Amino acid sequence: MAVRLPGDTLSRSTTALSGPAPDEIVHFRLETPTRVELGRVAAVLGSEDAPWLGDRAPSERPNVRRFYCDLELHAGGVERAIFRKSAIVGFGEPKHDDAGWLVPIEWHAATLAPLFPVFAGHLRVRADRIELDGSYAPPGGKVGHALDAALLGIAARATARWFVHKLGAALA
Repeated sequence: MAVRLPGDTLSRSTTALSGPAPDEIVHFRLETPTRVELGRVAAVLGSEDAPWLGDRAPSERPNVRRFYCDLELHAGGVERAIFRKSAIVGFGEPKHDDAGWLVPIEWHAATLAPLFPVFAGHLRVRADRIELDGSYAPPGGKVGHALDAALLGIAARATARWFVHKLGAALA
């Protein structure tokens, strides 16, 4: 299934993992047009600190920098409601190529982790856009996958859009 949003391109598909107890995995890709100062990418996504995101969090892996963050979900119309979820966001080493930068990214809930999905993927940062491509497994197996397809996936996509826009502001 693919979803197109004004100003963003978002595609979403689902695949089941094979195994004795298959989990449902949701893959999605978000592309947001924006102006990016590519010279800032290494400093913003590769440094030891990320004041635009949150405080440093411990990491078990030396090549992953982790940060505490309140992921936001903006809901509603004119009088928007903002829901926040405490999370830990991790960045791998930024890699530069001719098209821009590729940065591994992951996030998971800082509290009540089994009730929230774990996201893993990468950011592609180009001069004219930021792309977020990755996967997450909704908790609850087939029931969780059905809830994600019906409702919770909307929240996941909106949170991803919020994150990419926040990153875009830091890279402008």
